[in-house]
Amino acid sequence: MLGFDSTFKRFLITRDELSLGNVRRDVWPLLLIFPLTVILGDFRYFNLNIEFAGLQSYELMLYTLGLGWLVLAFIPKWFILPLLKIAAVCCAVLLPFQLLLTDETARLAVFMAFQFFNGICAACAFSFFCFKLNNIERLSGMALILFYYSLYYTIYRAFPAVQVVYKTYGGILIMQFYLVVVFLLGGILKRPVFGSELNSDTTDAPDNGETRSDNRSEFPIIRTVIGLHIVYYSIMCMINYIESADNIIFSMPYGLGQFSSIILLAFFMLLWNRSALSIWPMFFIFSLLGITIVGYNFGAARFTGSLLYGLGDGLGYVLIYYLCLGAIKKSKSIKMYRLFCVILFIEYFFISGILSQAFDRYEGSNHVIALSVVVVLSFCCFLILPYLQKKLFSADWTDGVHLKDMTEYSQGLEETGAINVNENLELTEREHEVFTMLLKGMAPKEIAFILKISYPTVNFHTANLYRKLGIQSRSELFVKYKK
Repeated sequence: MLGFDSTFKRFLITRDELSLGNVRRDVWPLLLIFPLTVILGDFRYFNLNIEFAGLQSYELMLYTLGLGWLVLAFIPKWFILPLLKIAAVCCAVLLPFQLLLTDETARLAVFMAFQFFNGICAACAFSFFCFKLNNIERLSGMALILFYYSLYYTIYRAFPAVQVVYKTYGGILIMQFYLVVVFLLGGILKRPVFGSELNSDTTDAPDNGETRSDNRSEFPIIRTVIGLHIVYYSIMCMINYIESADNIIFSMPYGLGQFSSIILLAFFMLLWNRSALSIWPMFFIFSLLGITIVGYNFGAARFTGSLLYGLGDGLGYVLIYYLCLGAIKKSKSIKMYRLFCVILFIEYFFISGILSQAFDRYEGSNHVIALSVVVVLSFCCFLILPYLQKKLFSADWTDGVHLKDMTEYSQGLEETGAINVNENLELTEREHEVFTMLLKGMAPKEIAFILKISYPTVNFHTANLYRKLGIQSRSELFVKYKK
C-alpha cells in the first residue's frame, strides 16, 4: 500500500502536474534555451523611423524573424540541433557589429540578419522546450522570460547607466553564455531518458484490447489553441500600436505589472491548486481596463492603467504559450510543431504588416480605432468562453504522467536505459518506466497509481517487458538485474 505521506504529496500536485518538485536541476540547459533566445532577440535596434521600400524598421524586424521561424517548418528532425548551433554562432558573429556600428542603415541591415538567425534559434529552441520538458519546467521557463521583461521595464529603462552596459558588455556576455547552453544540449539529449527524437513519446497500450488512434482526438484542441493564439497576437498588435502611437504607457508600473503576473500565477497554480488556464479571462480584463484607463492621460490614471496593462500582458503571454506548448506536446506530432512555425510566420509577416499598413492610411491618432478592434476581438472570445472552458481550460494538460518528469526516478531511468541500449531491447517508453519501477520493488497497483494508468495496462506492459527480457516472473527479473 502507498503510505499516507506519498498519497498526501500526490494530492498536492495540481491537475496540470505543476509540482515544483518536478523541476529537474540537471536539465537546466533545456529549460534556459528558449528564454535565453527570447532575451537575445530583445537586443533591439531602437531607431524605428527609418523607412525602406515603404516599410518601417519594426516591420522589417518582424519579417526577418518570421522567416527564421518558417525555415523550421521544412527542416528534418535530426537537423534541428545542428541548425541551432549554426544559427547561434551566426548570431554571435553579428552581435558585435550591431553594437558597434554607428551608421543607422548599416545597423538596421545587420540587425535584420541577426533577427533572421534569432528566429531560427527561437524555433529550434521551442521544439526542445516543447517536446523534452514537462509542464512545470516549461511554465518556469516562460516565467523567466516574464521576469526578464519586468526587469527590463523597471530597471533598464529607468537607469541610463544600465542601458550602456546592457547594449555593450552585457549583451556579449549573455551571448557567450547562450553559446555554452546551446552546445551543452547535445550531451543532455543523448541520455536514455530523453530518447533520440523529438516525438519519441509512445502511446500507452489501450485498456481492454481497444485500438487507439494516433491522437487525432487532440487535433481539434490544437486547432482551437492556434486560433486563440492568432486572436491573442492580433489583440497585442493593436494594444502595442496604441502604446507606441500615443506614448501613454509608463515603463516602471508596466514592469511592476508584469512581475505581479508571475506572483498571481504562482498563487493560483502552486498554492491554490488551480489550473493555470482558469485565469485566462483575466488577460482580457486587465489589458482592456489598463489600456482604457491610460487613455485619460493624467498621472494617476496613466500609472494605474500601465500597471493593469502590464499585469494583463504578462498573464496573456505566459498562458497562451503554455497552451500552445501543451497542445503540441499532447499531440506527440512533429507536424503540429511545424504548423505552429508556419502560424508564427504568418503572424509576423502578414498580420503585423496588414494591421500596420491599415493604420498608416489614417491621419492622426488611431487610439479609438485600435481600442475598438481590441474590444471586438475580446468580446468574441468572451462569447465563446463556455466552449473554450470545455475544450481547453477544463482539459487535462498533464500530457500523461511520465517518470522522466520526476526527479526521484532520474537515476533509475538512466540505469535501465543503459541496459536497454546495451542489450538492444528496444523498449517502449512505458516498458522502460515499468522496468524501472519493478526494479525498485513497486507493486503493479502502485505503478498504476503513480503513472495514472489502469492496472490492466500495467500488466500489458509488464508482459511485453518480460517477453523482451526473456523471463517469466519478477523473481527472475531480480535475479538477472537486481544488484
